[in-house]
Amino acid sequence: MLSSIATAVLFTTLAQADTQQYNLTIQKNAPEKAYHVPADFFSFGFETAFFPQFDTDFSENIINSISSRMSKPLIIRIGGTSGDLVQVNLTQDEPAHCASGPSCPYSSEDIFVLGRGYFDTFKRFQSTTMTIQAPMIPVRPDSKDEDWIPNSMEFVQQAYRALGKERVNAIALGNEPDYYSYGVKQYVDRALKIENRTIEQLGLEGEDRRIFELGDIGWTVIKQRDGDGEDFGLRKVFQNELNANGYGKYAAQHYYQADEGGKYDSQALQDRLMNHHAIAERFPKMRRGIEYIHKADSNIGFVISELGCALGDPPISFAGAFGAALWAVDFHLTAMARGVKRVSNTMRPEATHSFWVPNDMGPQTSGPSVQGVFPSAAFITDFVGKGDSLGKVIEIDVPGTPQFFSAFAMYNLQSGKLARVALVNLKQWDHNSKDDRGSAEVILNVDAGVGSLHARRLHAEKGTSAMGFDLGGHEDNVTWAGEQWSHTVDGGKGHFVYGSMVQEEVTVENGHGTVSVLDSEAITVYFDQDVSLLDLLH
Repeated sequence: MLSSIATAVLFTTLAQADTQQYNLTIQKNAPEKAYHVPADFFSFGFETAFFPQFDTDFSENIINSISSRMSKPLIIRIGGTSGDLVQVNLTQDEPAHCASGPSCPYSSEDIFVLGRGYFDTFKRFQSTTMTIQAPMIPVRPDSKDEDWIPNSMEFVQQAYRALGKERVNAIALGNEPDYYSYGVKQYVDRALKIENRTIEQLGLEGEDRRIFELGDIGWTVIKQRDGDGEDFGLRKVFQNELNANGYGKYAAQHYYQADEGGKYDSQALQDRLMNHHAIAERFPKMRRGIEYIHKADSNIGFVISELGCALGDPPISFAGAFGAALWAVDFHLTAMARGVKRVSNTMRPEATHSFWVPNDMGPQTSGPSVQGVFPSAAFITDFVGKGDSLGKVIEIDVPGTPQFFSAFAMYNLQSGKLARVALVNLKQWDHNSKDDRGSAEVILNVDAGVGSLHARRLHAEKGTSAMGFDLGGHEDNVTWAGEQWSHTVDGGKGHFVYGSMVQEEVTVENGHGTVSVLDSEAITVYFDQDVSLLDLLH
């Protein structure tokens, strides 16, 4: 049952507010079109040059709080724009020194020199595995291989040795080649040279050779260089035999929801982020690549290896607060329901969309902090499930295709029965709104023998502007099932605000149970394995 405090909060907020109603139907058994969701679907990523800055107990506590919810190790991606620019100097004492660039030492476009101490950071986060990126500096087309391959191999070898074979999930061949100064054929040729050199120098044999992440195509994939509008799409680079050796493990692409520039006010939050239609309509940009990869090699998983809610430098209130958390929930659910095998949320201290800031380099902070977007990670991993609760997912059709509401069903992988339903109310509301906080209401029709269901909420009393306890204090709390994360309070380990998990018992009477989802809130409804859901409608 909800605690008395939480119950009072819920029903006080619902008073004198508009209620939306949706007519939904959910199959009780997994349909054929449902996608299997891997146990390691959720992922974090650190920009290569800034990896040592996350080498803290605080960051490890946060990562452990998420990886403990998973039945396979969480995968951390070490890569990004800076990963192509780093230079290794093992005689340097400093782990990472910014040598030059547009805004040393804050930008991913700065050039960093890495010392021997840099690679000690790979020994952190023992509950995880990692994807490492082989640097492919975007040199001139006529540059000689000996100018850059030795540096690339030094990075790969040092990282591989520090991690150990069992903790290397994949080796990525460069980053966003669609921004390189040379074309597809030159990229493929150089990527295959790095692949062959890596196999040779690491002594990889047999299936161990199938370790490479291919593509890592940037978000701006449409380039008209060849007149076909697909110069650096995944399909194009694979057609040019990027996987000629058959050692591809993943095909990767990047995704940013909001393009750089424009407004970042509450209306923009509704239009650009908290908008299921805006999310769904951008997926076709990747659809051809996903479908091609699935047909070309069923053993290669399509992953989004770099994710952010917005390009550029939006304020934390837009990119790192609770509104971004709801976007993250809806995006990850949408991605898993379209066959994406993993989504890696990229971070560096200066980026406002980071889930947490490990030090005092954050744009609006004076020290380490958990941002309001972070609890979405716990919501997503709990929805994916662990062990016997893993499953297959589908997106539920919502009549009228509303922009601000979405629903997803997860079916148990073993039994095929409905296990849980995620409901996401993206209608924007915060404490500055002139309107009362509304809600979406659904009525669950279940077998008459079912006595109760349980609902857990991703909630911020302040609404979308809540930035988390560390940045805004108690009024900015963001919780998932009553759990909160804070550097100040728990060092990133997480704690229950009311002393224990908060979940609402949804009483079922005559086969009907009512669930209300506040505007700017997401919930998961849990069904016992023996519950037989007939439909969900009103």
